[in-house]
Amino acid sequence: MKMRNFQGASIEGLVQEYEQAAVAYGQALAAADHRAANRAHDRITGAYRELRSRAAAPHLLPLLKSENEYVRSIAAAHALEFAPEQGEPVLQWFAARPGLQRTSAEYTLKAWREGTLEFS
Repeated sequence: MKMRNFQGASIEGLVQEYEQAAVAYGQALAAADHRAANRAHDRITGAYRELRSRAAAPHLLPLLKSENEYVRSIAAAHALEFAPEQGEPVLQWFAARPGLQRTSAEYTLKAWREGTLEFS
């Protein structure tokens, strides 16, 4: 889905785009492909902004149970904005274990608790 198509997309389509982009983001990071990671991040951000503009961000909550850790961690970070009681435990889980998402989860939680986390 191209950025300009976000406005015409269904909520389900936006959630699917968000999920697919989060998977692509994780794959790009694992391959150390910063260009692909940036493109995937832009897709995640675009889908999230459109969902938020429609007051539909809570449709991302099922992604907190995704088998893909990138999907789960990215959705948890966004959930801090609209459902912190659901997003925070997921990020705490990542912060408490070794893995690629540990540092990101720690810094996301820190910024959120300090009130400096900006949601894109």
